[in-house]
Amino acid sequence: MHRHRFLFLRAVLLAPALLPAQPATVSGTVSAGAGGTLLRGDRPAFQELVQQRKTGAGGLEELRVTRETPEALFRFDATVVPGDDRYRLALRQERTGRFYVDAGAEQFRVWYDGSGGVFLPLGTSFVVFNEELSLTRRKVWAEVGAWTPDQTLFAFRWERRMRDGTKGSTHWGDSNLVGTFGTRSIVPSFYELDEATDDYALTVRQEARDDVRWGARLRYTETSLHNRRHERRRPFESADRSVTQKDESSHDLFTATASYERRLGEQLTLTAGALRTTFDGLIAGSRIYGQTLDPVFDPAYLRRQQRDEGYTGLEGTSDLRQTVLTANAVYLPAPHWSVRASLRFENTHQETLAEFVETNIGAGPAFAAILEDVEGEHRKTWDEFGGALEVRHTGQPGWIHSAKAEWIRGEGNHEEQRLLHHTGQLTIDRDMDYARSSQRGAFTSTWFPRPGVTLAIQGYYKANKNDYDARRDNTVSPSDRYPAFITDQDFETYDLNVRLTWRPRPGLNLVTRYDHQQSRIRSQDAGLEPVTSARGRAHVVSQSATWSPAGRLYVTGNLNLTYDTLRTPTLAFAQYQDNNYVNASLACGYAAGQVDDLYLDWSWFRADNFIDRSATLIPFGVGQRTTQASLTWMRKATAHLIYTFKYGYVGNRDETWAGLNDFDAHVLYARVQYRF
Repeated sequence: MHRHRFLFLRAVLLAPALLPAQPATVSGTVSAGAGGTLLRGDRPAFQELVQQRKTGAGGLEELRVTRETPEALFRFDATVVPGDDRYRLALRQERTGRFYVDAGAEQFRVWYDGSGGVFLPLGTSFVVFNEELSLTRRKVWAEVGAWTPDQTLFAFRWERRMRDGTKGSTHWGDSNLVGTFGTRSIVPSFYELDEATDDYALTVRQEARDDVRWGARLRYTETSLHNRRHERRRPFESADRSVTQKDESSHDLFTATASYERRLGEQLTLTAGALRTTFDGLIAGSRIYGQTLDPVFDPAYLRRQQRDEGYTGLEGTSDLRQTVLTANAVYLPAPHWSVRASLRFENTHQETLAEFVETNIGAGPAFAAILEDVEGEHRKTWDEFGGALEVRHTGQPGWIHSAKAEWIRGEGNHEEQRLLHHTGQLTIDRDMDYARSSQRGAFTSTWFPRPGVTLAIQGYYKANKNDYDARRDNTVSPSDRYPAFITDQDFETYDLNVRLTWRPRPGLNLVTRYDHQQSRIRSQDAGLEPVTSARGRAHVVSQSATWSPAGRLYVTGNLNLTYDTLRTPTLAFAQYQDNNYVNASLACGYAAGQVDDLYLDWSWFRADNFIDRSATLIPFGVGQRTTQASLTWMRKATAHLIYTFKYGYVGNRDETWAGLNDFDAHVLYARVQYRF
């Protein structure tokens, strides 16, 4: 906190000294605001949905000063809102066509809800930690650039990105406190993250000439991860224990890119690009059981249970080499015609090697620890070719037509092995060839029958084919072919959408859109006939309207209806798996007088797809209703001074969580702004 204030004050004091002494135009904005919330209901759910601290916040929301001269620009930005953990300090000094310096730092908080699941037949749920989770994100950067006399830009940028804090996880722990229904995984868990990434980039770019443009960039990225996932298993039972999974990895990423564009006359333009990426990573971590968070491994820990699988002493490396080449052409063979063609090639090679001690617990009553030294190795190669062709015609009066075709074909190999050091046994030994292809065809026609009316029709077909050939797999058995049981899987999608833009009268604009999509997945398992494993169908209807009956009033509304269904052979067990929902919003602005403006905003979301099968399986779908509304009053006291007062309401009803995430919130906010 004090450090941010010190940097802010120092920048304000030094800013005038940085300004060049010459005739200039100075403008800026200063605004301060504060707000709070009256909440009834679940606080973590409110903070995640609204991304605002319940207890409120206030401070300097914006301080922006810009000083311009014919040859220079200076800009200063600052934000200091301690209650909301929102800070920003940015400076930019530029001499037109000669050099620039840009630097700054910013910080903000992202809120999460750490709720676990609810066993609905009994209303059973758990709170085993403070569910008000949040991550703090920070960024610091500095960039300098300079132009040579021929307007070639050389720029160097350093940027450091960090995030630390906690966020929820959907990897929930288990519980037997659900009567006679068995075991249910409903106990919440959470991540504890500490990550930092440093980016260094050197850019050279030349865009001064009309016929030739080129650029190159070297980028080096260094990332370190110190993450943990904390999980509680069987809380408040005799088998109550915790498990912490650590990720202590780090990696270096180097990327080199280059692009070149050449205009050959009025009809033909060629471009080419290349990318080379190398990735070198170090893998480290553990998964350890115990009675506290972040425990030390103990083979005789209390309350251990059979099949408590984990690992310790993970060490390994991960390497990736990737090359991507592209070529593009734009050809204008005749008036009103254009042809765009592109080609792409990608080669990827990846290797991973890791060693660790696998830990497990045997059967009772001894529950003896089982330790095995394990080595895992993974190799993957991939080659991919792709291309696209687009033709566009604008010669027919009132019409624009375009058609595009894309294709991708890739082949690769995947090998993995798992070796037990103490026995020399290969428990996993797989070698698989695989191929993937994709084709997509699309057309678009736009019709302008008269001024104020536009009709656009678009359709496309997309097909993805995946073939797997398990050349070697020692895990295959007559009773269990996982994971080599899939030999072929194909995806098909058809889509047709129509958009009508209509202005029936001055001041009224209407936009109507309809989208229909059908998809199908066909799968073939080893030794079996192909089957249709899933069918999807979606209808999306949206309508928006903007009405301005008078210069003092405008009204804008949007309505989206989505009907999305999925049918699979498992319907007898899972029932329908739908994703139907409604979104609606309304915004209104009214100039109440010479100095007063009123704004009304309202939005509504409703999903009613929840199916409770938790007594025998798991629940499916979502049942939720969210309403947000606000009324804002702005008063222009003078040409430079503006006051803003806002009242908002946010309500949430969540059937999926049996009402535990429901809330009603009344949000109050005020701001004063001065422009100069």
